[in-house]
Amino acid sequence: MLNKMSQELASFILDNLTLILLLVAIVIFSWLTIKARNVRSFQFQISIFLVVWIIGEVIGFLAGKNIIQLGISNDLSLEVHLSAMTFFCLMLWLRFYTSKRSGKKMIEDLEDSLR
Repeated sequence: MLNKMSQELASFILDNLTLILLLVAIVIFSWLTIKARNVRSFQFQISIFLVVWIIGEVIGFLAGKNIIQLGISNDLSLEVHLSAMTFFCLMLWLRFYTSKRSGKKMIEDLEDSLR
């Protein structure tokens, strides 16, 4: 009886390992987002990107296991990924634009970083 229960538990964990790891990752990056507190910091922005990306992965996993029904849009996880990538591109472009506009020099090679 105990052996069968442990096998069922192991089977459940292995079947849902991806979901478990995604949920652990979303907790970690949500905590990092809260810890950063400054919307303009790179840590905050990249953590938001990763949280949105992971939400897309969770939706895709749950839809793949037929746990949730997406209704009209079966590509909701792809739409969430697209929004995450759009945010990421805008974030990098705005950071580059503001650094160029303010006259800050971007470090492009090792010699520049050592000065």
